[in-house]
Amino acid sequence: MARVLLVDDDTTLRHVMGWALEDQGFECVHADNGRVALEKLCEATVNHDPFDCIVLDIVMPEVDGWQFLEAVKSNPLWRQTKVVVLSGHTVSPRDTARALAMDCVHFEKRGQFMELLGQVVERLVTH
Repeated sequence: MARVLLVDDDTTLRHVMGWALEDQGFECVHADNGRVALEKLCEATVNHDPFDCIVLDIVMPEVDGWQFLEAVKSNPLWRQTKVVVLSGHTVSPRDTARALAMDCVHFEKRGQFMELLGQVVERLVTH
């Protein structure tokens, strides 16, 4: 079973995303900001139980998504982890380019994004 780390400060949305992904067979671990997510990554590394994918909000308190991504992509133990970056605002070409440069998929949390999220995570963890 693929493990997904869900990082979003919106508790309700994070739980809804978790339920949707769990219905597709993923094991989900939750973090409400980048600092907590880094702690979860460290714990998973120590326990030899890595995450297959990270679903990451960009705008969060304490450690935002971009700061979190910098830490993940600079660590040789985590840099190959697949990341889906979610934005609650209109996705700018600059943000898309930044996400692509860090080998991430980037899209908005709008419309039918939940269905797209499940498809993207599935594709990332099976390739």
